[in-house]
Amino acid sequence: MSSDAGVLGRQVRHELTSLWRTPITMILSVGFPLLFFVLIASLIGNETLDARSGVRLAQFVAPGFASFGVVMATFSFLAVGFAEARSTGVLKRQNGTPLPRWALLGGRIGAALLLGLIATTLVLGVGVVFYDVQLFARTLAAVVVTLVVSAVSFSALGLAAAVLLPTPQATLAVTNGIVIPISFFSDIFVFGGTTPGWMSTLGWLFPLKHLVNVFADALNPYLTGNGFQPDHLAAIAAWGVAGAVAAAWGMRREGSRVSTTARSRGRRAPAADAVPRRTVSPSGLTVLGGQVGHTSTVLWRDASSVFFAVVFPVLLVAIIPTVYGGGGGVLANGQTLGAFFAATMAVYGAAVTAYVNMPQGLAEARDRGVLKRQHAAPVPMWALLAGRVAGTLVVALLTLAVIYLVAGLMYGVGVPPAWPAALLTFVVATACFAVLGLAVMSLIRSAEAVVGVTLGTLLPLCFISDVFVVGVTFPPLLDRLAWVFPLRHATRAMSLATATDVVGSGLSWDHLGVMLAWTVAGLVVVAWRFSWVNLEPRAKSIRERATASRPVARLGRGS
Repeated sequence: MSSDAGVLGRQVRHELTSLWRTPITMILSVGFPLLFFVLIASLIGNETLDARSGVRLAQFVAPGFASFGVVMATFSFLAVGFAEARSTGVLKRQNGTPLPRWALLGGRIGAALLLGLIATTLVLGVGVVFYDVQLFARTLAAVVVTLVVSAVSFSALGLAAAVLLPTPQATLAVTNGIVIPISFFSDIFVFGGTTPGWMSTLGWLFPLKHLVNVFADALNPYLTGNGFQPDHLAAIAAWGVAGAVAAAWGMRREGSRVSTTARSRGRRAPAADAVPRRTVSPSGLTVLGGQVGHTSTVLWRDASSVFFAVVFPVLLVAIIPTVYGGGGGVLANGQTLGAFFAATMAVYGAAVTAYVNMPQGLAEARDRGVLKRQHAAPVPMWALLAGRVAGTLVVALLTLAVIYLVAGLMYGVGVPPAWPAALLTFVVATACFAVLGLAVMSLIRSAEAVVGVTLGTLLPLCFISDVFVVGVTFPPLLDRLAWVFPLRHATRAMSLATATDVVGSGLSWDHLGVMLAWTVAGLVVVAWRFSWVNLEPRAKSIRERATASRPVARLGRGS
Protein backbone atom coordinates (compact mmCIF):
# COMPACT_ATOMS: atom_id res chain seq x y z
CA MET A 1 0.00 0.00 0.00
CA SER A 2 2.79 2.43 0.92
CA SER A 3 4.61 1.53 -2.30
CA ASP A 4 1.49 2.31 -4.38
CA ALA A 5 1.06 5.60 -2.55
CA GLY A 6 4.66 6.49 -3.31
CA VAL A 7 4.20 5.73 -7.01
CA LEU A 8 1.07 7.86 -7.11
CA GLY A 9 2.73 10.71 -5.22
CA ARG A 10 5.72 10.77 -7.57
CA GLN A 11 3.43 10.76 -10.61
CA VAL A 12 1.40 13.66 -9.20
CA ARG A 13 4.64 15.57 -8.60
CA HIS A 14 5.77 14.80 -12.13
CA GLU A 15 2.50 16.08 -13.59
CA LEU A 16 2.70 19.27 -11.53
CA THR A 17 6.28 19.84 -12.68
CA SER A 18 5.16 19.44 -16.30
CA LEU A 19 2.35 21.92 -15.70
CA TRP A 20 4.69 24.52 -14.25
CA ARG A 21 6.86 24.18 -17.37
CA THR A 22 3.87 24.89 -19.64
CA PRO A 23 3.13 28.62 -19.27
CA ILE A 24 -0.05 28.61 -21.35
CA THR A 25 -1.62 25.98 -19.07
CA MET A 26 -0.89 28.01 -15.97
CA ILE A 27 -2.17 31.18 -17.59
CA LEU A 28 -5.45 29.69 -18.76
CA SER A 29 -6.23 27.45 -15.78
CA VAL A 30 -4.95 29.58 -12.88
CA GLY A 31 -4.31 33.07 -14.21
CA PHE A 32 -7.55 33.67 -16.11
CA PRO A 33 -10.03 32.88 -13.31
CA LEU A 34 -8.07 35.20 -11.01
CA LEU A 35 -7.75 37.85 -13.69
CA PHE A 36 -11.46 37.69 -14.54
CA PHE A 37 -12.36 38.03 -10.86
CA VAL A 38 -10.11 41.07 -10.39
CA LEU A 39 -11.33 42.76 -13.57
CA ILE A 40 -15.02 42.12 -12.90
CA ALA A 41 -14.72 43.19 -9.27
CA SER A 42 -12.97 46.37 -10.40
CA LEU A 43 -15.44 47.12 -13.19
CA ILE A 44 -18.72 46.59 -11.33
CA GLY A 45 -17.34 48.14 -8.16
CA ASN A 46 -16.98 46.69 -4.68
CA GLU A 47 -19.53 48.75 -2.86
CA THR A 48 -20.61 47.94 0.67
CA LEU A 49 -23.98 46.17 0.69
CA ASP A 50 -24.35 45.97 4.47
CA ALA A 51 -22.55 48.60 6.54
CA ARG A 52 -23.21 46.74 9.79
CA SER A 53 -21.58 43.45 8.73
CA GLY A 54 -19.19 44.93 6.16
CA VAL A 55 -20.45 42.69 3.36
CA ARG A 56 -19.30 43.90 -0.03
CA LEU A 57 -20.32 43.07 -3.58
CA ALA A 58 -17.23 40.92 -4.21
CA GLN A 59 -18.59 38.49 -1.61
CA PHE A 60 -21.05 37.27 -4.23
CA VAL A 61 -18.66 37.49 -7.20
CA ALA A 62 -15.82 35.35 -5.82
CA PRO A 63 -17.69 31.99 -5.63
CA GLY A 64 -18.41 31.95 -9.35
CA PHE A 65 -14.81 32.52 -10.42
CA ALA A 66 -13.51 30.08 -7.79
CA SER A 67 -15.78 27.47 -9.41
CA PHE A 68 -14.59 28.55 -12.87
CA GLY A 69 -11.00 27.88 -11.80
CA VAL A 70 -11.91 24.35 -10.72
CA VAL A 71 -13.60 23.42 -14.00
CA MET A 72 -10.84 24.95 -16.13
CA ALA A 73 -8.06 23.15 -14.25
CA THR A 74 -9.77 19.77 -14.13
CA PHE A 75 -12.11 19.40 -17.11
CA SER A 76 -10.68 21.48 -19.94
CA PHE A 77 -6.94 21.17 -19.59
CA LEU A 78 -6.80 17.63 -18.26
CA ALA A 79 -8.81 16.60 -21.31
CA VAL A 80 -6.51 18.45 -23.70
CA GLY A 81 -3.34 17.14 -22.04
CA PHE A 82 -4.55 13.54 -22.15
CA ALA A 83 -5.65 13.92 -25.78
CA GLU A 84 -2.21 15.28 -26.74
CA ALA A 85 -0.46 12.42 -24.94
CA ARG A 86 -2.65 9.94 -26.79
CA SER A 87 -2.19 11.54 -30.22
CA THR A 88 1.61 11.82 -29.90
CA GLY A 89 1.96 8.17 -28.89
CA VAL A 90 3.10 8.87 -25.33
CA LEU A 91 0.38 6.72 -23.82
CA LYS A 92 1.23 3.85 -26.17
CA ARG A 93 4.92 4.04 -25.24
CA GLN A 94 3.97 4.25 -21.59
CA ASN A 95 2.58 0.71 -21.79
CA GLY A 96 6.16 -0.53 -22.06
CA THR A 97 7.20 1.11 -18.77
CA PRO A 98 6.64 -0.16 -15.20
CA LEU A 99 4.18 2.68 -14.51
CA PRO A 100 0.66 1.16 -14.17
CA ARG A 101 -2.29 2.77 -15.90
CA TRP A 102 -4.03 3.59 -12.61
CA ALA A 103 -0.97 5.60 -11.52
CA LEU A 104 -0.93 7.52 -14.79
CA LEU A 105 -4.60 8.44 -14.46
CA GLY A 106 -4.32 9.07 -10.74
CA GLY A 107 -1.34 11.36 -11.28
CA ARG A 108 -3.22 13.44 -13.78
CA ILE A 109 -6.34 13.64 -11.62
CA GLY A 110 -4.28 14.45 -8.53
CA ALA A 111 -2.39 17.20 -10.34
CA ALA A 112 -5.65 18.61 -11.70
CA LEU A 113 -7.13 18.56 -8.19
CA LEU A 114 -4.16 20.48 -6.78
CA LEU A 115 -4.27 22.92 -9.69
CA GLY A 116 -7.97 23.54 -9.06
CA LEU A 117 -7.23 24.03 -5.38
CA ILE A 118 -4.55 26.57 -6.27
CA ALA A 119 -6.92 28.46 -8.57
CA THR A 120 -9.66 28.49 -5.93
CA THR A 121 -7.27 29.55 -3.18
CA LEU A 122 -5.90 32.40 -5.30
CA VAL A 123 -9.36 33.78 -6.12
CA LEU A 124 -10.56 33.58 -2.53
CA GLY A 125 -7.23 34.79 -1.12
CA VAL A 126 -7.16 37.86 -3.35
CA GLY A 127 -10.81 38.44 -2.49
CA VAL A 128 -10.07 38.37 1.25
CA VAL A 129 -6.97 40.58 1.06
CA PHE A 130 -8.06 43.19 -1.49
CA TYR A 131 -11.86 43.05 -1.65
CA ASP A 132 -12.87 42.24 1.95
CA VAL A 133 -14.40 38.88 1.07
CA GLN A 134 -15.36 37.03 4.26
CA LEU A 135 -14.69 33.32 4.80
CA PHE A 136 -16.47 31.29 7.46
CA ALA A 137 -14.98 28.43 9.48
CA ARG A 138 -18.37 26.74 9.76
CA THR A 139 -18.51 26.05 6.00
CA LEU A 140 -14.81 25.34 5.37
CA ALA A 141 -15.21 21.55 5.49
CA ALA A 142 -18.13 21.69 3.04
CA VAL A 143 -16.09 23.81 0.63
CA VAL A 144 -13.14 21.39 0.72
CA VAL A 145 -15.31 18.26 0.29
CA THR A 146 -17.26 19.85 -2.56
CA LEU A 147 -14.02 20.93 -4.20
CA VAL A 148 -12.59 17.40 -4.08
CA VAL A 149 -15.77 15.74 -5.34
CA SER A 150 -16.11 18.32 -8.13
CA ALA A 151 -12.46 18.02 -9.18
CA VAL A 152 -12.66 14.23 -9.43
CA SER A 153 -15.97 14.40 -11.31
CA PHE A 154 -14.79 17.03 -13.77
CA SER A 155 -11.55 15.08 -14.27
CA ALA A 156 -13.54 11.96 -15.15
CA LEU A 157 -15.58 13.97 -17.64
CA GLY A 158 -12.38 15.42 -19.09
CA LEU A 159 -10.88 11.95 -19.57
CA ALA A 160 -14.07 10.84 -21.28
CA ALA A 161 -13.87 13.78 -23.68
CA ALA A 162 -10.20 13.05 -24.37
CA VAL A 163 -10.75 9.41 -25.35
CA LEU A 164 -14.00 9.93 -27.26
CA LEU A 165 -12.93 12.90 -29.40
CA PRO A 166 -10.60 12.29 -32.36
CA THR A 167 -7.89 14.98 -31.99
CA PRO A 168 -6.45 17.35 -29.36
CA GLN A 169 -7.76 20.31 -31.39
CA ALA A 170 -11.28 18.88 -31.36
CA THR A 171 -10.95 18.18 -27.63
CA LEU A 172 -9.91 21.76 -26.94
CA ALA A 173 -12.75 23.14 -29.03
CA VAL A 174 -15.45 20.89 -27.59
CA THR A 175 -14.45 21.22 -23.94
CA ASN A 176 -14.26 25.00 -24.11
CA GLY A 177 -17.39 25.04 -26.25
CA ILE A 178 -19.12 23.32 -23.33
CA VAL A 179 -17.55 25.26 -20.45
CA ILE A 180 -18.09 28.80 -21.75
CA PRO A 181 -21.85 28.62 -22.47
CA ILE A 182 -22.50 26.62 -19.28
CA SER A 183 -20.60 29.30 -17.34
CA PHE A 184 -23.21 31.81 -18.50
CA PHE A 185 -26.02 29.37 -17.70
CA SER A 186 -24.47 28.93 -14.22
CA ASP A 187 -24.46 32.68 -13.45
CA ILE A 188 -20.66 33.03 -13.43
CA PHE A 189 -20.47 35.82 -16.00
CA VAL A 190 -23.91 37.34 -15.34
CA PHE A 191 -23.88 40.65 -13.43
CA GLY A 192 -26.80 43.03 -13.34
CA GLY A 193 -28.85 40.92 -15.75
CA THR A 194 -31.59 38.35 -15.30
CA THR A 195 -31.01 34.88 -16.68
CA PRO A 196 -34.03 33.68 -18.69
CA GLY A 197 -35.97 30.81 -17.14
CA TRP A 198 -35.04 28.33 -19.86
CA MET A 199 -31.35 29.20 -19.48
CA SER A 200 -31.47 28.74 -15.70
CA THR A 201 -33.26 25.39 -16.07
CA LEU A 202 -30.69 24.22 -18.60
CA GLY A 203 -27.91 25.24 -16.24
CA TRP A 204 -29.23 22.98 -13.47
CA LEU A 205 -28.80 19.96 -15.74
CA PHE A 206 -25.00 20.31 -15.58
CA PRO A 207 -22.67 20.00 -12.58
CA LEU A 208 -21.09 23.46 -12.78
CA LYS A 209 -24.16 25.32 -11.52
CA HIS A 210 -24.41 22.93 -8.57
CA LEU A 211 -20.78 23.71 -7.69
CA VAL A 212 -21.36 27.46 -8.00
CA ASN A 213 -24.43 27.21 -5.80
CA VAL A 214 -22.59 25.33 -3.03
CA PHE A 215 -19.70 27.80 -3.05
CA ALA A 216 -22.07 30.79 -3.14
CA ASP A 217 -24.10 29.50 -0.17
CA ALA A 218 -20.92 28.69 1.75
CA LEU A 219 -19.77 32.30 1.38
CA ASN A 220 -23.21 33.85 1.93
CA PRO A 221 -23.06 35.68 5.29
CA TYR A 222 -26.83 35.67 5.63
CA LEU A 223 -27.16 31.87 5.66
CA THR A 224 -26.53 29.49 8.54
CA GLY A 225 -25.47 25.86 8.76
CA ASN A 226 -22.33 23.92 7.87
CA GLY A 227 -22.67 24.37 4.10
CA PHE A 228 -23.08 20.71 3.16
CA GLN A 229 -25.72 20.22 0.47
CA PRO A 230 -26.12 16.50 -0.32
CA ASP A 231 -28.43 17.09 -3.29
CA HIS A 232 -25.88 19.22 -5.12
CA LEU A 233 -23.04 16.83 -4.20
CA ALA A 234 -25.09 13.90 -5.51
CA ALA A 235 -25.70 15.67 -8.83
CA ILE A 236 -21.98 16.44 -9.21
CA ALA A 237 -20.97 12.88 -8.26
CA ALA A 238 -23.49 11.40 -10.71
CA TRP A 239 -21.87 13.29 -13.56
CA GLY A 240 -18.49 12.02 -12.36
CA VAL A 241 -19.68 8.40 -12.43
CA ALA A 242 -21.09 8.88 -15.93
CA GLY A 243 -17.78 10.38 -17.05
CA ALA A 244 -15.81 7.48 -15.53
CA VAL A 245 -18.01 4.92 -17.28
CA ALA A 246 -17.66 6.75 -20.62
CA ALA A 247 -13.88 7.07 -20.18
CA ALA A 248 -13.49 3.35 -19.37
CA TRP A 249 -15.56 2.38 -22.40
CA GLY A 250 -13.59 4.73 -24.63
CA MET A 251 -10.24 3.36 -23.45
CA ARG A 252 -11.33 -0.22 -24.16
CA ARG A 253 -12.56 0.83 -27.59
CA GLU A 254 -9.27 2.65 -28.26
CA GLY A 255 -7.27 -0.45 -27.39
CA SER A 256 -9.21 -2.67 -29.76
CA ARG A 257 -9.06 -0.08 -32.53
CA VAL A 258 -5.27 0.29 -32.21
CA SER A 259 -4.74 -3.46 -32.56
CA THR A 260 -7.04 -3.63 -35.58
CA THR A 261 -5.23 -0.71 -37.22
CA ALA A 262 -1.84 -2.33 -36.63
CA ARG A 263 -2.96 -5.54 -38.37
CA SER A 264 -4.38 -3.63 -41.36
CA ARG A 265 -1.17 -1.65 -41.77
CA GLY A 266 0.77 -4.84 -42.18
CA ARG A 267 -1.28 -5.69 -45.27
CA ARG A 268 -1.11 -2.23 -46.84
CA ALA A 269 0.47 -1.94 -50.30
CA PRO A 270 3.45 0.41 -50.72
CA ALA A 271 2.60 3.92 -51.80
CA ALA A 272 3.38 5.06 -55.33
CA ASP A 273 5.95 7.76 -56.02
CA ALA A 274 4.63 11.30 -55.94
CA VAL A 275 4.21 13.09 -59.27
CA PRO A 276 4.95 16.84 -59.36
CA ARG A 277 1.95 18.98 -60.32
CA ARG A 278 3.99 21.63 -62.16
CA THR A 279 7.40 21.73 -63.79
CA VAL A 280 7.85 25.52 -64.17
CA SER A 281 8.45 28.18 -61.54
CA PRO A 282 5.19 29.83 -60.39
CA SER A 283 4.67 33.57 -60.68
CA GLY A 284 4.67 35.84 -57.64
CA LEU A 285 0.90 36.26 -57.82
CA THR A 286 0.44 32.47 -57.92
CA VAL A 287 2.72 32.05 -54.91
CA LEU A 288 0.80 34.73 -53.01
CA GLY A 289 -2.53 33.08 -53.86
CA GLY A 290 -1.19 29.75 -52.70
CA GLN A 291 -0.11 31.25 -49.38
CA VAL A 292 -3.52 32.87 -48.89
CA GLY A 293 -5.28 29.58 -49.58
CA HIS A 294 -2.86 27.66 -47.38
CA THR A 295 -3.33 30.05 -44.44
CA SER A 296 -7.12 29.96 -44.72
CA THR A 297 -7.15 26.17 -44.99
CA VAL A 298 -4.89 25.72 -41.96
CA LEU A 299 -7.03 28.02 -39.83
CA TRP A 300 -10.28 26.34 -40.88
CA ARG A 301 -8.92 22.83 -40.31
CA ASP A 302 -7.87 23.62 -36.74
CA ALA A 303 -10.95 22.91 -34.63
CA SER A 304 -9.68 24.95 -31.70
CA SER A 305 -8.98 27.96 -33.93
CA VAL A 306 -12.45 27.73 -35.46
CA PHE A 307 -14.03 27.56 -32.02
CA PHE A 308 -12.24 30.53 -30.44
CA ALA A 309 -12.34 32.75 -33.54
CA VAL A 310 -15.76 31.85 -34.98
CA VAL A 311 -17.97 29.74 -32.72
CA PHE A 312 -17.12 31.53 -29.47
CA PRO A 313 -17.98 35.08 -30.64
CA VAL A 314 -21.15 33.76 -32.28
CA LEU A 315 -22.11 32.12 -28.97
CA LEU A 316 -21.51 35.37 -27.11
CA VAL A 317 -23.63 37.29 -29.61
CA ALA A 318 -26.41 34.79 -28.93
CA ILE A 319 -26.01 34.67 -25.14
CA ILE A 320 -24.98 38.10 -23.81
CA PRO A 321 -27.87 40.19 -25.25
CA THR A 322 -30.28 37.45 -24.16
CA VAL A 323 -29.02 37.63 -20.58
CA TYR A 324 -29.32 41.42 -20.50
CA GLY A 325 -32.91 41.64 -21.70
CA GLY A 326 -32.64 40.77 -25.40
CA GLY A 327 -31.00 42.24 -28.45
CA GLY A 328 -33.65 44.96 -28.75
CA GLY A 329 -32.41 46.82 -25.68
CA VAL A 330 -31.13 50.30 -26.49
CA LEU A 331 -27.79 51.61 -25.20
CA ALA A 332 -27.09 55.20 -24.19
CA ASN A 333 -25.75 55.97 -27.70
CA GLY A 334 -29.02 54.78 -29.29
CA GLN A 335 -27.58 51.54 -30.66
CA THR A 336 -29.39 48.28 -29.95
CA LEU A 337 -27.64 45.71 -27.80
CA GLY A 338 -27.73 43.15 -30.60
CA ALA A 339 -26.14 45.50 -33.14
CA PHE A 340 -23.49 46.61 -30.66
CA PHE A 341 -22.37 43.10 -29.75
CA ALA A 342 -22.46 42.00 -33.39
CA ALA A 343 -19.91 44.72 -34.17
CA THR A 344 -17.68 44.19 -31.14
CA MET A 345 -17.71 40.39 -31.36
CA ALA A 346 -16.75 40.59 -35.02
CA VAL A 347 -13.72 42.63 -33.94
CA TYR A 348 -12.97 40.10 -31.21
CA GLY A 349 -13.14 37.21 -33.70
CA ALA A 350 -10.78 39.06 -36.04
CA ALA A 351 -8.37 39.72 -33.16
CA VAL A 352 -8.31 36.06 -32.15
CA THR A 353 -7.72 34.92 -35.74
CA ALA A 354 -5.12 37.55 -36.62
CA TYR A 355 -3.35 38.21 -33.33
CA VAL A 356 -3.50 34.75 -31.68
CA ASN A 357 -4.21 31.88 -34.08
CA MET A 358 -2.20 32.93 -37.13
CA PRO A 359 1.02 33.82 -35.21
CA GLN A 360 0.67 30.66 -33.13
CA GLY A 361 0.42 28.52 -36.27
CA LEU A 362 3.43 30.24 -37.79
CA ALA A 363 5.44 29.81 -34.58
CA GLU A 364 4.54 26.11 -34.44
CA ALA A 365 5.66 25.72 -38.06
CA ARG A 366 8.92 27.40 -37.08
CA ASP A 367 9.39 25.06 -34.11
CA ARG A 368 8.83 22.01 -36.34
CA GLY A 369 11.38 23.25 -38.89
CA VAL A 370 8.74 23.78 -41.59
CA LEU A 371 9.74 27.38 -42.23
CA LYS A 372 13.40 26.43 -42.43
CA ARG A 373 12.59 23.88 -45.15
CA GLN A 374 10.33 26.40 -46.86
CA HIS A 375 13.35 28.65 -47.36
CA ALA A 376 14.45 26.29 -50.15
CA ALA A 377 11.06 26.59 -51.86
CA PRO A 378 10.20 29.39 -54.32
CA VAL A 379 8.30 31.37 -51.66
CA PRO A 380 9.74 34.84 -51.03
CA MET A 381 9.43 36.41 -47.60
CA TRP A 382 6.95 39.04 -48.76
CA ALA A 383 4.64 36.35 -50.15
CA LEU A 384 4.81 34.36 -46.90
CA LEU A 385 3.87 37.38 -44.77
CA ALA A 386 1.34 38.90 -47.16
CA GLY A 387 -0.29 35.50 -47.66
CA ARG A 388 -0.64 35.01 -43.91
CA VAL A 389 -2.22 38.42 -43.42
CA ALA A 390 -4.55 38.04 -46.43
CA GLY A 391 -5.57 34.51 -45.43
CA THR A 392 -6.35 35.78 -41.96
CA LEU A 393 -8.49 38.54 -43.46
CA VAL A 394 -10.49 35.96 -45.47
CA VAL A 395 -11.31 33.99 -42.31
CA ALA A 396 -12.16 37.18 -40.39
CA LEU A 397 -14.53 38.37 -43.11
CA LEU A 398 -16.34 35.02 -43.12
CA THR A 399 -16.63 35.29 -39.33
CA LEU A 400 -18.09 38.77 -39.72
CA ALA A 401 -20.72 37.43 -42.13
CA VAL A 402 -21.68 34.56 -39.80
CA ILE A 403 -21.99 36.88 -36.80
CA TYR A 404 -24.27 39.31 -38.63
CA LEU A 405 -26.33 36.44 -39.98
CA VAL A 406 -26.94 35.15 -36.43
CA ALA A 407 -27.61 38.66 -35.11
CA GLY A 408 -30.07 39.25 -37.94
CA LEU A 409 -31.95 36.02 -37.30
CA MET A 410 -32.08 36.49 -33.51
CA TYR A 411 -32.41 40.26 -33.06
CA GLY A 412 -33.32 41.65 -36.47
CA VAL A 413 -29.95 43.36 -36.96
CA GLY A 414 -29.66 44.41 -40.59
CA VAL A 415 -26.88 45.56 -42.88
CA PRO A 416 -25.49 48.86 -41.53
CA PRO A 417 -26.32 51.93 -43.64
CA ALA A 418 -22.62 52.87 -43.77
CA TRP A 419 -21.49 49.33 -44.56
CA PRO A 420 -18.54 50.43 -46.75
CA ALA A 421 -17.11 52.36 -43.78
CA ALA A 422 -17.73 49.40 -41.50
CA LEU A 423 -16.01 47.04 -43.94
CA LEU A 424 -12.99 49.33 -44.32
CA THR A 425 -12.73 49.74 -40.55
CA PHE A 426 -12.88 45.98 -40.11
CA VAL A 427 -10.15 45.39 -42.71
CA VAL A 428 -7.84 47.98 -41.11
CA ALA A 429 -8.40 46.47 -37.66
CA THR A 430 -7.74 42.92 -38.87
CA ALA A 431 -4.55 43.97 -40.68
CA CYS A 432 -3.40 45.80 -37.55
CA PHE A 433 -3.94 42.73 -35.36
CA ALA A 434 -2.20 40.48 -37.89
CA VAL A 435 0.90 42.69 -38.12
CA LEU A 436 1.11 42.95 -34.34
CA GLY A 437 0.78 39.17 -34.07
CA LEU A 438 3.64 38.72 -36.52
CA ALA A 439 5.70 41.19 -34.48
CA VAL A 440 5.11 39.20 -31.29
CA MET A 441 5.96 35.97 -33.09
CA SER A 442 9.21 37.45 -34.42
CA LEU A 443 10.27 38.60 -30.94
CA ILE A 444 9.46 35.36 -29.07
CA ARG A 445 11.11 32.06 -29.93
CA SER A 446 8.64 29.55 -28.46
CA ALA A 447 5.19 28.78 -29.86
CA GLU A 448 3.78 28.21 -26.37
CA ALA A 449 5.18 31.55 -25.22
CA VAL A 450 3.70 33.25 -28.30
CA VAL A 451 0.16 32.08 -27.52
CA GLY A 452 0.72 32.89 -23.84
CA VAL A 453 1.67 36.48 -24.65
CA THR A 454 -1.02 37.05 -27.26
CA LEU A 455 -3.84 35.53 -25.21
CA GLY A 456 -2.49 37.06 -22.02
CA THR A 457 -2.70 40.53 -23.53
CA LEU A 458 -5.85 40.16 -25.65
CA LEU A 459 -8.29 38.80 -23.06
CA PRO A 460 -7.62 41.40 -20.34
CA LEU A 461 -7.92 44.17 -22.94
CA CYS A 462 -11.29 42.73 -24.02
CA PHE A 463 -12.73 43.58 -20.61
CA ILE A 464 -11.71 47.24 -20.81
CA SER A 465 -12.28 47.68 -24.56
CA ASP A 466 -16.09 47.28 -24.77
CA VAL A 467 -15.91 43.66 -25.93
CA PHE A 468 -17.17 41.61 -22.99
CA VAL A 469 -18.45 44.47 -20.82
CA VAL A 470 -20.55 47.44 -21.92
CA GLY A 471 -22.09 50.38 -20.09
CA VAL A 472 -19.52 50.33 -17.27
CA THR A 473 -17.64 53.38 -16.01
CA PHE A 474 -14.02 52.33 -15.82
CA PRO A 475 -11.55 53.62 -13.23
CA PRO A 476 -9.57 56.53 -14.78
CA LEU A 477 -6.33 54.53 -14.96
CA LEU A 478 -7.98 51.58 -16.75
CA ASP A 479 -9.83 53.93 -19.07
CA ARG A 480 -6.64 55.73 -20.12
CA LEU A 481 -4.83 52.39 -20.49
CA ALA A 482 -7.55 51.04 -22.78
CA TRP A 483 -7.23 53.98 -25.16
CA VAL A 484 -3.49 53.31 -25.59
CA PHE A 485 -4.04 49.99 -27.36
CA PRO A 486 -5.72 49.45 -30.73
CA LEU A 487 -8.46 47.06 -29.58
CA ARG A 488 -10.66 49.71 -28.00
CA HIS A 489 -10.20 51.98 -31.00
CA ALA A 490 -11.24 49.10 -33.24
CA THR A 491 -14.41 48.32 -31.26
CA ARG A 492 -15.37 51.98 -30.97
CA ALA A 493 -14.76 52.68 -34.68
CA MET A 494 -16.69 49.55 -35.65
CA SER A 495 -19.66 50.35 -33.40
CA LEU A 496 -19.80 53.91 -34.76
CA ALA A 497 -19.60 52.71 -38.36
CA THR A 498 -22.42 50.19 -37.83
CA ALA A 499 -24.80 52.60 -36.06
CA THR A 500 -28.18 53.18 -37.72
CA ASP A 501 -27.99 56.97 -37.24
CA VAL A 502 -24.45 57.32 -38.56
CA VAL A 503 -23.37 60.81 -39.53
CA GLY A 504 -21.23 61.42 -42.61
CA SER A 505 -19.19 58.63 -44.11
CA GLY A 506 -19.11 56.60 -40.89
CA LEU A 507 -15.32 56.55 -40.81
CA SER A 508 -13.72 57.48 -37.47
CA TRP A 509 -10.44 58.93 -38.63
CA ASP A 510 -9.04 59.36 -35.13
CA HIS A 511 -9.54 55.70 -34.27
CA LEU A 512 -8.32 54.58 -37.68
CA GLY A 513 -5.23 56.74 -37.21
CA VAL A 514 -4.34 55.00 -33.95
CA MET A 515 -4.76 51.58 -35.55
CA LEU A 516 -2.59 52.59 -38.51
CA ALA A 517 0.07 53.89 -36.12
CA TRP A 518 0.16 50.54 -34.33
CA THR A 519 0.32 48.82 -37.72
CA VAL A 520 3.35 50.88 -38.71
CA ALA A 521 5.03 50.10 -35.38
CA GLY A 522 4.39 46.40 -35.92
CA LEU A 523 5.79 46.57 -39.45
CA VAL A 524 8.97 48.16 -38.09
CA VAL A 525 9.41 45.26 -35.66
CA VAL A 526 8.67 42.69 -38.38
CA ALA A 527 11.16 44.32 -40.77
CA TRP A 528 13.77 44.35 -38.00
CA ARG A 529 13.31 40.82 -36.65
CA PHE A 530 11.66 38.74 -39.37
CA SER A 531 14.18 36.89 -41.53
CA TRP A 532 14.80 33.37 -42.74
CA VAL A 533 17.59 33.05 -40.19
CA ASN A 534 15.24 34.06 -37.37
CA LEU A 535 12.69 31.50 -38.57
CA GLU A 536 14.96 28.56 -37.79
CA PRO A 537 13.79 26.32 -34.94
CA ARG A 538 14.88 27.33 -31.46
CA ALA A 539 17.70 25.18 -30.14
CA LYS A 540 16.53 23.04 -27.24
CA SER A 541 18.19 23.32 -23.88
CA ILE A 542 19.88 20.37 -22.19
CA ARG A 543 16.87 19.98 -19.88
CA GLU A 544 14.42 20.00 -22.80
CA ARG A 545 16.45 17.40 -24.70
CA ALA A 546 16.62 15.19 -21.63
CA THR A 547 12.90 15.63 -21.05
CA ALA A 548 12.07 14.74 -24.66
CA SER A 549 14.10 11.53 -24.41
CA ARG A 550 11.93 10.17 -21.56
CA PRO A 551 8.50 8.99 -22.74
CA VAL A 552 6.68 9.59 -19.45
CA ALA A 553 8.15 13.04 -18.89
CA ARG A 554 5.82 14.73 -21.39
CA LEU A 555 2.59 13.17 -20.13
CA GLY A 556 1.49 16.33 -18.37
CA ARG A 557 1.98 18.69 -21.25
CA GLY A 558 -1.08 20.87 -21.70
CA SER A 559 -3.03 19.16 -18.89
